[in-house]
Formats: sequence, structure tokens, C-alpha cells
Amino acid sequence: MQKSRLWCSLRSHYFNNKGFTLIEALIFLFIFVLITTTFYQVFTVGTKYIIDSKNRLGAISLANERMEMVRNLSYNNIGTEGGAIGGSIPQEQTVTENGRVYQVKTEIIGVDDSLDGVAPADVAPLDYKKVTIIVTWGGTGKVQLTSRFVPPGLEVADPNSGVLSINVFSDQPGGEGIPYSSVHIYNPEVGLDTTLETGDSGNLTLMGSNIKQSIQKYQITVKKTGYEDVATMLPYPDNGLTYMPTYIHASVILGSVNVANIVQNELAYLKIKTEDGLGQSVPNVDFALVGGKILGTGASFPNAPVYNIDESYATGSNGEKDLNDISPGQFTIAPSVPTGYELISINPADLENKFSLYSSTPLTVTVRLALKNITSLLVKVQENDGETLVPVSGAQVKLTNASGYEKTVTSASNGAAYFPVSSDLFIAGDYELKITANGFSENNSTVTINENELKVNPVTLSP
Repeated sequence: MQKSRLWCSLRSHYFNNKGFTLIEALIFLFIFVLITTTFYQVFTVGTKYIIDSKNRLGAISLANERMEMVRNLSYNNIGTEGGAIGGSIPQEQTVTENGRVYQVKTEIIGVDDSLDGVAPADVAPLDYKKVTIIVTWGGTGKVQLTSRFVPPGLEVADPNSGVLSINVFSDQPGGEGIPYSSVHIYNPEVGLDTTLETGDSGNLTLMGSNIKQSIQKYQITVKKTGYEDVATMLPYPDNGLTYMPTYIHASVILGSVNVANIVQNELAYLKIKTEDGLGQSVPNVDFALVGGKILGTGASFPNAPVYNIDESYATGSNGEKDLNDISPGQFTIAPSVPTGYELISINPADLENKFSLYSSTPLTVTVRLALKNITSLLVKVQENDGETLVPVSGAQVKLTNASGYEKTVTSASNGAAYFPVSSDLFIAGDYELKITANGFSENNSTVTINENELKVNPVTLSP
């Protein structure tokens, strides 16, 4: 009997503890997934590094091989097909090595070393050749080798070649040379077709057998991610356009340093907002916008600037229009005021609705519109300059009534001051209007505002 009880007790303990509880099973599953995921990630990362290392070693080997091929050429034969220094080496090639596709680019430029003076004082400015082999793959991989090749013996001036110096810079406040801009130079007349990058200072200097005398035939196109695209053009009227372009195809004259200056600015961001006098959005408002980069000037009087932006737009259902990646510069905006509205002001803008946009500063331009069918007042402060009425900005416009209403608004660049200034109760009736401005006498008057009507009240200040 005692043995039987002991056996039952042991059997019960065994069967109650031989399996996993639900919590134990979940913990085990969690640990298993964690270990498996970690192992997979380590394996994946390790494999990626192995593949990347293999691709990089292949690129290094390919770059070294190409550089060794250049070293085996005589100095006079070191040059590229269509490059500034002409030769038989292809500028760009696609090569497959060990199942990987590589893009191989060979850049060969002449260098004018300042140790013996620079052109035009240095009659033989091509002191040595700088060869750069760039191997890329997969969109992100890159290997670059650079070597210098010095001519044997004494320098010899090439009477048939010149020097073309291209400066790429920004004209924005604090602007300077733009490094690493891609510059494509094309002149079929001399066999030149090459793409190179500006240096740290934004300069690219070309010299060699394919930089020959040629007048307004060197076509230059400058590009850089996040910056304007800029291209030279034929002069007017050969370009077939109605304006005289800012950037003409470059020329090379022998015996001189020929300079092409090109302005390339970082792209800017502009938002246009249309709202009512209380800051509520007014949707779907059309507006014209002109400005940005100056492409040239009109060919006929008055030779007005021609801009790269001359378009019509409209704000969306939220009363906004975002203009991303546009050229900075001066702009003019011309809103089409919807039926039932009156234009209050455009901020920031001058009297001619002009404003400036800079690369480094995102800008929001707000077009304020007043509904004509609500109880409101639009004061237009102006002065008589002897010939015309001119808006007065910065005037203090104070509006009060007997019920205790008292608000002051500063007039905008077009002299406008709008009431009400908030969603506070604004009722019809008689108000006292007081206007003060530097250089003018204080102006006091009474204005009557009608129910559900916009009152437009011009006020002319006296000195």
C-alpha cells in the first residue's frame, strides 16, 4: 500500500512536469527567433562586406591595370578621345570583371604649374599631364587613382593650342566658387567632347591639343545635384531666340588665357499662400510668377531681363503652392484676385509686387485677400508726391470706437491696413481713425463701417 502511494506520487509529479507550460514555450520561441534573426543579420552583413570587398578589389585591380597601360604610352600619346588633350584612350568604358559590371572613366588634363609662371606669361603652360582613372559600380561603389606624367626634356610650346579657364561660382550673398560641378565641354570644330569636374575653388582649366583657336564654338553645360543647370548658347540672332543670352559659347584665342565665368546657384524653395484677412486659407487662386535666373535680355528696347521662370500657377485646396528646386533671384508675382475679394497685401513684396528669393533661405510669400461681404475696413495710406499718389508703408493705423474697440495695425508695403485683426467681434458703426507716420502730420478722421460690407478707405497724409 505504501509502495502504491509512492508510485502514484512519482507518476503524478512526472506527468505534471515533463512538458512545457505556455509561458515557457513562448519564451523558448522568442529566444529561438532572436538567435535565428541575429545569426541571419550577421550572416547577411558579413556576406555583404565580403561582396563589397571583392568588388572593390576588382575595381582597384582594374584601375591599376588602366593606369599601367597609360604609363606604357609615350608622353605625347597620353590623351583621350575627344578630350582636351587628344589621344586614343577612351574617356568612358563599360567593363565586366568576375561577373561585375564596372564603368571606367579616364580623365586627362593639362596642369600649368605656378613654379615656372602661369599663362600667358608662361608660353608653354602645359607643364605636365594629370591622369585620373575613376572606376564605379553598382551606383555607389567608387575607386579613383591619380598620377602625374611629366614630359621628357624641356617644355615645348604648342603654337596651335590655347588655354580655356572656366570659373563656376555663386552670386548669392557670401557666394564663392562651386566645387565638383560637372562641366561638359563640346566643340565639334576641334574634336572636343569631354566632361570634367571643377576643383575646390570652382575652376576648371583646359589646355592641350584639342583646345584650339575657335570663336564662340565651345559649348559649356554645367550641372550639379541640387544646383541649377546652366548652358551656354549661340549669340543672338544665331540662337533662333528673341533675346540675347547671358552665356555665349566660349572662345579660344591663341596666346591668351580665355576665361568663361558661369554663375551656378543652389536651388531654392518657395511657398505661395493665399489667405483672407483673418488668416484663413483661400483655395484655388491663380497667380503669375516671373523671375529666377536671368537667361538674357530682350533683343529690342527696352532690353528687359528674360527669366527662366515665366509661368502661371494656382494655389491648391489648402491655399498653398509649393515650388521646390527653383532658381533663386528676383521675382514678380501677379495674383488673379477672385470675384468677391479685394487684395489687401502681398508679404514680403515691394510696391511692384517684387521679392527676392535666396538659396539658403526658404521663403513663404503670403497673398492676403479681403472678402467684400463681411463687416470690415481696408485703409489705404498714401501720400501725394506732387505727381501721383504713393503708398506709405510702416504707418501706425489706430481704429477705436465708443464701445471700447481699440486696435492698431502697421501699414504694409502697399500702404494697406486691414480690420478686423482677429476673430474678435467687429461690428458696424462709426469709428475714429488715427494715422501717424514718420515725416507726416497726424491724420484723424471718422469712418463709418456698414454691416456685411468691406469699407475701402483711402487716406492721404500731409507732410
